[in-house]
Amino acid sequence: MASAPTPGHYLVLEELIDMNQHHLNALGVGHASLDQLCQVTTAHGLHSKLTGGGGGGCGITLLRPDLQRLEVEAAKQALTGCGFDCWETSIGAPGVSVHAATSLDAPILQALDGI
Repeated sequence: MASAPTPGHYLVLEELIDMNQHHLNALGVGHASLDQLCQVTTAHGLHSKLTGGGGGGCGITLLRPDLQRLEVEAAKQALTGCGFDCWETSIGAPGVSVHAATSLDAPILQALDGI
């Protein structure tokens, strides 16, 4: 994701989430409960997909920053009404990074020197 995502970035991400969920179902790792989760969130204008290894378990739903709190709560209420548990979290921490020795500070280089 871009460091300063635009609404257009979210539109692309929503489309990729939907495509990915369809691919996972085509691979046979979907589950009826995840299909239900996707149907509920789609009815609320949200986009969800399977997380993990498949066979049910857990899904993730993208909450755009422009969503109103009432919209989020309505989707959560619909999901809990279907027996789902809902948790909200945020993402955006840096992912995997490659560091070269030349980019490390002297104290870190000294600490690593003895290893």
